[in-house]
Amino acid sequence: MRRCTSGRSDRFMLISSERVFYAGLHGKPSVRTLGALAICVPVHGTARLEIAGQAPRIGEILAVPAYLPHTITSESREILGLLIEPESVCDQDLLEIIRQCNDPVAAGQLAARFREIYATMALGGTSGFTSADFDQIFLNRRLKPRDLDTRISTVVSRFQAKPSSSISGENCAGDVKLSLSRFLHLFKDETGMNFKTFRAWKRGRNILHHVNVERNLAHFALDAGYPDSTHFSHSLRRIYGLKPSALFSGSRRLQIINGRDVANDLIGMQA
Repeated sequence: MRRCTSGRSDRFMLISSERVFYAGLHGKPSVRTLGALAICVPVHGTARLEIAGQAPRIGEILAVPAYLPHTITSESREILGLLIEPESVCDQDLLEIIRQCNDPVAAGQLAARFREIYATMALGGTSGFTSADFDQIFLNRRLKPRDLDTRISTVVSRFQAKPSSSISGENCAGDVKLSLSRFLHLFKDETGMNFKTFRAWKRGRNILHHVNVERNLAHFALDAGYPDSTHFSHSLRRIYGLKPSALFSGSRRLQIINGRDVANDLIGMQA
C-alpha cells in the first residue's frame, strides 16, 4: 500500500446515502441507538461493548446490529467507525459481517485492514464513492444489496434524497397506492424496521453532513426538520449518546467528504 500525505487530515468522515466511515474523536457517549450496522475499531488498543442483558465484549473490532441500544468505551481517544444502512444490504451479508467481527482470527485481520486504510488515506481534492467500491475497500468484498419491493425502495430513495423530510406514513402510502396499514406492514417486512424509526434515523443521520459547521443549534434544528430544539436534542442524544453541543464541538476539525472519486483514489492507493 502506498502512503499518501497530500491534503492529509487525521479526522474525517466519508458519507454517502448508504455508508459512513468516521475517523475522529470518540468522546464519552452514553447509551446510543444507531439506525445502521455499526463497526467500531479503536485506533490503538481495544474497545468494550456493553448491551443490556449480554456479557460485555472487548476487542480490537466490535460490530452492533442496527437499532440495538449499546455503549462503547475505548482505550484510544480516536476511533474508526463504519456504518452500513441495513435496508441496503441483504440479511445474510449483515450477519456475516457480525460473525467476522466476532471471530478472533477474522476480527484481527479486519481491524488491521481498517487501521492500515486509515493510516494511508489521502483526502486532498477527493469527493464521493459508490457503496460497492466502499465495501471493497473496507471489507474486501462486495455486499449483496437487499432486494426490496419496488414500492418500498421508492420510499427509501425518497428519504435518501431528502433525509430531513417530514413526509408522513400516510403520504408515503398514498404515493405508492397502498392503505396506511398495508404500507406500514410492508415497510417493516421489507426493511426490518418500522417507518417512524426509519424516518427518525435518516433525519438524525443527515446531521453528520453538517457537524463541523459552527452555527446556532436552535436554528439548525429547525433547518434540519425538527419541530423544536428540545426534540432535536432528545433525538440526537438517543441516536448518538451525546448532547448536540458535544457532538458539534468534538467535530470542529472534522473533514467531511462526499462525491464519487474517493473510492477510486483509495483503490489506487492499495494497488
